[in-house]
Amino acid sequence: MLEPVFVDTGYVLALVNEHEQHHAQAVLLAQRYDRHPVVATDAVLLEIGNALSRLARPAAAQIMADFRESVGSTVVHLTPELFDAAFARYQGHADKTWGLVDCVSFVVMRRMGFRTLLAFDQHFVQAGFVLARP
Repeated sequence: MLEPVFVDTGYVLALVNEHEQHHAQAVLLAQRYDRHPVVATDAVLLEIGNALSRLARPAAAQIMADFRESVGSTVVHLTPELFDAAFARYQGHADKTWGLVDCVSFVVMRRMGFRTLLAFDQHFVQAGFVLARP
């Protein structure tokens, strides 16, 4: 079985939007990691839904349904304990511009042992993770 890969919002947005600056790289990453199981949080799915609600609502709905229904994907749900851990990280790094959803991802990735992810956000690098390369 292939190693699971964590998915960030920015990767999905770049994959869907051909005008996004990272689109070509996202397509290459999608090809490379096509058969890998994927992991995201429901907070990431909320960001995807919000970001695509006006321009690509059907695509957003399909992406979220695929994440929720596919046997090859795992959605980690936001619990009160997970929120508290992410919020503590958010508060504890006032010198960073990390978003709260990114902090949720950081906590989940550390707990699940992820080092590499599908993303273009340098905040993950600041937090000690590695962005996947095509």
